[in-house]
Amino acid sequence: MNLWENLKMALGSIFANKLRSLLTMIGIIIGICAVITITTLGTTLRSTITTTLNSLGSNLMAVSLTPRTSSYYDYADIEWTYDDYIKYSQIERLVEEYPELRIAEENPVGKATLKNSLKKELGVNMVGAFNGTLDQNGSRVVAGRMISMGDVSEKKYTCVVSTVFVRQYFKNNEEPIGQTIKLTSESNGLPYEFTIVGVCTYNSLINGNLSGNEDDMVTPVYIPNSIAREIQGEYGEDFSSYWVLSYDPKTDGKVAKANLTAFFDKEYAANKNFKTIVSSNQDMMKIIDVIINVITIFVAVIASISLIVGGVGVMNIMLVSVTERTREIGIRKALGAKKTTIKLQFVTEAMIMCLIGGLIGLFLGLFNGFLAGVIANLIIGSIPTAKQVLGTITMVPSPLAIVVSIIFSMLTGVFFGYYPASKAAKMNPIDALRYD
Repeated sequence: MNLWENLKMALGSIFANKLRSLLTMIGIIIGICAVITITTLGTTLRSTITTTLNSLGSNLMAVSLTPRTSSYYDYADIEWTYDDYIKYSQIERLVEEYPELRIAEENPVGKATLKNSLKKELGVNMVGAFNGTLDQNGSRVVAGRMISMGDVSEKKYTCVVSTVFVRQYFKNNEEPIGQTIKLTSESNGLPYEFTIVGVCTYNSLINGNLSGNEDDMVTPVYIPNSIAREIQGEYGEDFSSYWVLSYDPKTDGKVAKANLTAFFDKEYAANKNFKTIVSSNQDMMKIIDVIINVITIFVAVIASISLIVGGVGVMNIMLVSVTERTREIGIRKALGAKKTTIKLQFVTEAMIMCLIGGLIGLFLGLFNGFLAGVIANLIIGSIPTAKQVLGTITMVPSPLAIVVSIIFSMLTGVFFGYYPASKAAKMNPIDALRYD
């Protein structure tokens, strides 16, 4: 008997007892449905978190101070000196030595006002910036260039504005690059003229939602940090215990982190109080990924217990089927059917039954995932802050989980169908023919 004939006989037996077969498949259906639903939610959660972190800058790193010995439980226990802090001069030397690194810090200066081409007053936030500040904001330059380290060191009055600012200020569709804008600082009342050298995207996650009248929005204007510190006067500082940096996306993140770590290990080798630690968004994403994977696998394993229950049900119904078809088995063996042929027939039937149950569970699991996505988007859409942070949730099924689930359901049929098939194959044809 060939495979095709086995398949026809298996399907014929299953559909001849539809209700019994369906009830037998329930455990398989529930198990596969639960596994697919859980893995889909886990994959979607990972994708959503990754997208959110990427919008904040996936190439960000931070260097911070930590007590050198375990006896220091609190920064307050240490008498800080200026030499303990990470100074801007050190950061400058760092980016000179490793050009792939950028300073991603931003220094909020305060609000300022100006008038657009229609003489309407606009409000903006002046922000002291470096060459990598936009990496922290999750924005990107769409025209011109970003503030450079040359702008910072030479104290150039340049600025980078957002696409929203361009629409607010240039009502006659003028080319913004090269234009001069006059900002009046609210902190000291002094006017400052800046030349626009770049236009960047507006990240609503960082800068606020684009709801209401766009012309009334307060948008950021990035200026060289050296100018920002002049505006701040005595309040400007050139040191900190924590600096945010980024690296060129074309650079290997591991190499960039190693360079940063080596530089500050050398800088703080002689410091008795502090050492530096380097962390990155990539490290955070790896940790989150591991946590989600562990939780998903743990819950999926628990859910897959129902597959064992379903497998026992399959074994039970196959034993019943073998008993019901004893005379049929006897006739086939009397006509010369081999043990392997009989065994293959019943194993195939069990496997097909589990496969059908697995496919039904697969589609139900995908439907549950889609339904969860719809509900999640409705909830997120009703909360503006959540909408800003998470955006629209797109359900992402796990192809690996789908393939593994289907294969596992078939193997369940083989495993739990083998004993009934073996029992059928071992029947004595004479005894089987006498069975009533």
